[in-house]
Amino acid sequence: MREERAWRDEAVDKWKKLYLAIKAELDDLIQKTHRGDGLYWRAEEEEMIEELKMEVKAKEGCIEELKARIVFVENEEYNRAREVDILRQSLRIMSSRKGFSLSKPNSALVKQARKA
Repeated sequence: MREERAWRDEAVDKWKKLYLAIKAELDDLIQKTHRGDGLYWRAEEEEMIEELKMEVKAKEGCIEELKARIVFVENEEYNRAREVDILRQSLRIMSSRKGFSLSKPNSALVKQARKA
């Protein structure tokens, strides 16, 4: 019987402690709500979320601009490669003609084509 009573006393003490901890938390929460701290915290959190959303939108816009720039640069690179290829083909055609002699002005064109 003593063991059973000791066990009950321990259980009652544990439940009292748990009750008091829950009561203290609820009282604190109620006081914060009455003071407006809880609502202020939510508004502050929402402002932070909105700021983060705006930051994400700005970064997405920056990413789109960079993607467009990459496409533009790739297009320019393709056009330059195509132009160089056309110049090489033209040079081959001109140098393979019979009776074609390189004079000074034409050799300058050849040098420019090789640089490109």
